[in-house]
Formats: sequence, C-alpha cells, structure tokens
Amino acid sequence: MKKWILISLTAVALLFATDYLFIPNIVKLKASIGIKTTRQGLYRSLLDKSNVAKWWPGKVNNDSFYFNNMVYTINNSNITVLPVTIAGENIHHPSSLFLIEIMKDSVQLEWVNAMVTSYSPIKRMQAYLKAKSLEGDMSAILRSMKLFYSEPENIYGFTIKKELVADSILIQTSDSCKGTPTTQFIYSLIGKLRAYATVQSATTTGFPMLNILTKDSITYNVKVALPIDKQIPTSGNILQKRMLGMGNILVTEVKGGNANAALAFDQIKKYADDYQRVAPAIPFYSLITDRIKEPDSTKWITKIYFPVM
Repeated sequence: MKKWILISLTAVALLFATDYLFIPNIVKLKASIGIKTTRQGLYRSLLDKSNVAKWWPGKVNNDSFYFNNMVYTINNSNITVLPVTIAGENIHHPSSLFLIEIMKDSVQLEWVNAMVTSYSPIKRMQAYLKAKSLEGDMSAILRSMKLFYSEPENIYGFTIKKELVADSILIQTSDSCKGTPTTQFIYSLIGKLRAYATVQSATTTGFPMLNILTKDSITYNVKVALPIDKQIPTSGNILQKRMLGMGNILVTEVKGGNANAALAFDQIKKYADDYQRVAPAIPFYSLITDRIKEPDSTKWITKIYFPVM
C-alpha cells in the first residue's frame, strides 16, 4: 500500500516538475502569413472597420470582432504595426500585428502575443493550453484575411485592370469655369471637337475623354479630347495630340454619377501610389454614356484610364 502511495506521489511530483520544466512562465504566441498586396493598401484597409467586417471569420459588433469567445479590437498605430487587443474570460492583454514589406506588392504578416501562465501547476497547464488554442485562432484569422485581401478589388473597391495603351490620334481643347463644371459645360466643349472633326472629314473612333483639375475648388480647368481616325490641323485652341501605343495604363469602370466616378478615380490613384507607379501623362475619364441624352446619372457608365510607368 505504501508502495503505491509512493508511486502516486512520485508521479504527481514528476507531473508538476514537467509543468515547470517545459511550460515557461510566459508563453509566446506567433502566427504568420504572406499576402500578395501592398503594405500601404493593406494597412489602410485594416483601419476601415467596415472593410474588416467583410472578411472577419466570426461575429462583428460595431468596432469589436468576436471569434471563439474572444473579442479582438484593432487599434490605430502606424504602417508597420497594428496593436490588437484580445479580451475574454480572465484575459485582457495586447498583441501586435506587424506588416513587413517583402516587396512592393508583397507583405508578410507577423502576429505576436504573449500570455503569463501561473505558479499553480494545474493553472499553468490550463494557461498553456489556452495559449495554444488562441495561437490557432490567430492563424485562422490571418488565413481569412489573406483570402480576402489577395483580391485587389476588396482593397480598392473596384476591379482595376492593367492594359496597354492603344495608339491613337486625338483632338483636344480646354476651358476654365467657376465652380464644379456642369454637364452642359463639358459637352459644349465636346461639341466643338465633334463639329471640327466633321468639318475636317475625320471620324470619331472612341468615347469623349475628360480631365478636370482645380487648385482651390473655385476655378476648374476642364480638358476634353476625342479620338479620331486621321491627323487634322490645329485650329485656335483645338489641338492635335497623339497617344503613343504600348505604354501601360490602369483601367476601371464605374456605374453612377459624378460622385461614384470621383471615388473610383481616387481609388485608382491610390492603387498607382501603393504600387509605386508614376503617371507619365494625365489620367482621364472616358464618358461611355452620353450624359446629355441620358440625364439619369444612376445609369451613367464611366471608364477611368490612368497611365503608369
């Protein structure tokens, strides 16, 4: 009888010793994954809570994200690291999500965390098992993040394609106005180009092109152009231009009014900036829908072309 008691006590002592030998006072957690995207675009998207809610694998309540009985809160810091607070039963501590730029279009995510165990052998083991479970949750969250953010459309809100510039001849004119240019003002300039092309027996080969610039939101400089099938002489402020083919250009299409088109323009510019692409020529709107013939702006189709190199 004494022998079995001794054996039992020895086994318990060995179990406790094993706890202290193999389970440290602080358990370090780490989850990592690579994503084919830019660090700037990913960072901006992670700060947008409504965007995070689209891919989060658990429940979402305002700015709190739930997964396996834990609450995650993403805080703003800087482009290299995001603090993520993890809270649950008897747990409330910070972790850090590092955004490491591998290449201009590739990011490595390193999510690190640490949990204090206990001097009590039983609680020490419980804390260790909880830490390992939490580490698995962190990996699952990163996998869900990768699946979503590997698609550029989920970062920029629009499908952005890379194409080659088609060689084309253009006629161009410009004018300025006070306040946001109206549809009538823009199409009056387009009308001048169409009339001049007709006089010169030139045929329009594409949709009107539009670029609007302002430095003070008071005076707007409006440039319009038309692609045509042959070279014609310059006349006054109607100039002949040429788009040389085989250059790179970013293209996206948007449906809706001017606000939707402006948002798409802003996003394609962010895409170019994030991928460190320089614009060798001015970007422009291609007015697929004739706004004069179709006054309902919800039906307007606009393509945005953004030359890059």
